[in-house]
Amino acid sequence: MRRRPEGISSKVLADKLRQLESEGLVERVIVERPLAVTYGLTEVGRTLLGSLTALRVWAEAHCDAEVPTPSPAA
Repeated sequence: MRRRPEGISSKVLADKLRQLESEGLVERVIVERPLAVTYGLTEVGRTLLGSLTALRVWAEAHCDAEVPTPSPAA
């Protein structure tokens, strides 16, 4: 069974995973039986977990906040 986040195409996901892999943040693991490809964080990628968790918590706390509309320039 193939899983991917909702709202993202297979092509975009593959492109982003390749980019993250080339930047050393994720690693691709190919399993022979059954044939499958999985991705995991590298040691460098894991150093971002604290910051990303804090950002997620902040976003969840503020996702319902109203964003003021900027005034048109005079």
